[in-house]
Amino acid sequence: MFGLERLPDTLPVFPLTGTLLLPKGHLPLNIFESRYLDMVYFAREKNGLIGMIQPLGSPLAEQEGNDQRGTAPRGRSLYTTGCVGMISELSENESGGFTLLLTGLCRYDIVEELLPRTQTFRQVRVLYDRFQAVCAAPLRADDTPRQKLVLTVEKYLKLYNIVPRWESLEKACDEELVNALAMICPFSAAEKQALLEIVSLKGRLDLMLQMMEFDLSGGQAAIEDRILQ
Repeated sequence: MFGLERLPDTLPVFPLTGTLLLPKGHLPLNIFESRYLDMVYFAREKNGLIGMIQPLGSPLAEQEGNDQRGTAPRGRSLYTTGCVGMISELSENESGGFTLLLTGLCRYDIVEELLPRTQTFRQVRVLYDRFQAVCAAPLRADDTPRQKLVLTVEKYLKLYNIVPRWESLEKACDEELVNALAMICPFSAAEKQALLEIVSLKGRLDLMLQMMEFDLSGGQAAIEDRILQ
């Protein structure tokens, strides 16, 4: 595992609307666009690290294209906070694309985009300072209401016909559990960004419970209007 001191100050970034990566989380990705195939080759030859980030203004209007289909316009403005992930699994599929698994390491703030571009994909200069205290070791929220969290998540996911794999989460530490559930739940892109940017684990947990309880009380948007990860 990378220590904070080994994380680079420049990263290739993968802008993807509605997708959340958090530290110690695991994010599967299918890579098929040529620019992001280049990004994977680049990362594999360097240090195996890719910065996940969301574009601003998400969700995209239908006429503007779709990230998941590779039809979104290039060069969109980005949120300033993302999470760097390490390629922990990588395989090439029959169509020439990649299936990979990113393991979240630490969140970062973008300082600037590297211009002019020397690659087909975007690169940014980043700082990890704001998250340094929570990056080095597994975190606990001493008053984490794990039973309440699990029960609330089960009720919430039933709204979207999602069944979590609890067997893989039962032995997780508090940070792994909270972050995994934040990634699994079908929150909107803006809600996911809010969860990402909260520094403390307790703050993230409290906000996640508030959002789920609001939806369970009848305040949820129509399911078709929500962005699924």
